[in-house]
Amino acid sequence: MGNEFEYYRVHRKNDNTIPLLDSDEDCPIYLSQKEPIENPKLMLFQFGDPVPKNPRMADYHSSPHSVISKKIYDVLSPLDIYGIQLLPARIRGNDDEEFSNYWAIHIYNKIKCVDAALSDCVIKTIRLFKVKKLVFDKQILGSIPLNKRLIFRLGEDSSYQIFHKSIVDSIMSVNPEGIKFTNIEDWTDGSFFN
Repeated sequence: MGNEFEYYRVHRKNDNTIPLLDSDEDCPIYLSQKEPIENPKLMLFQFGDPVPKNPRMADYHSSPHSVISKKIYDVLSPLDIYGIQLLPARIRGNDDEEFSNYWAIHIYNKIKCVDAALSDCVIKTIRLFKVKKLVFDKQILGSIPLNKRLIFRLGEDSSYQIFHKSIVDSIMSVNPEGIKFTNIEDWTDGSFFN
């Protein structure tokens, strides 16, 4: 498979009309747990600051966790991807307007795979800094079956949600709004703003 090691970081499209999300009152604290959640409660989000003047709901929002619409859920759910769980969510907008048919992606699969010799970044205990170039260690990834590394969080920095090219292609085939994928080898600290 030619793209076995082709990975992308998922992030919100740079569009000021798409609101960021924060946890709402009584939102369960599941998304940092390292295992699947049994009998999950509804994930509760609200618009985060700064709230756009005319907010537009999209298929992807960040909180900084990934929150997806039914359009993306319908792509991911049947794939039964190892190490993730799609948790039902509700978003509260302006004037307590509510948006349902959203899901939070709980990614509990973590893989430590940054090639420190080929990357140009500072690797601290649980964070990456001054990222100019990231390269993944193909030997580490190759030792893990592909079906167990289709979506994962980077072990060196869990804010990096990593998607394999095959998953990116599946998601992008439905023309979702608000989501962007950047090839991990093109990722820098400035990529959020492109």
